[in-house]
Amino acid sequence: MRVAKKDWIFVAVIVVVLGALLVGKGKLKAGNIPSDDKHSQFYEALNKGVVRIEIEKRCVDCHGIRSIPLPKDHPPKEQCLICHMFSQVKK
Repeated sequence: MRVAKKDWIFVAVIVVVLGALLVGKGKLKAGNIPSDDKHSQFYEALNKGVVRIEIEKRCVDCHGIRSIPLPKDHPPKEQCLICHMFSQVKK
């Protein structure tokens, strides 16, 4: 059985996609949210059942342009809890 050219192209595309996924795996290494006094209010809110979206809205209060600026290469998102995780949450 002979393999057609379009089959080889399909296999090549699959290999490229899988390669891109494997190379990109682990690139996202955002730190956890510190469990210090400044962030304790967020841990308490999460433990009380406040939705993460509501908690994220308060991140900008300190990490805005005026207060504690984000690094220059930080993505411009207000969805902090997609990359940054709570290090200790009671369940």
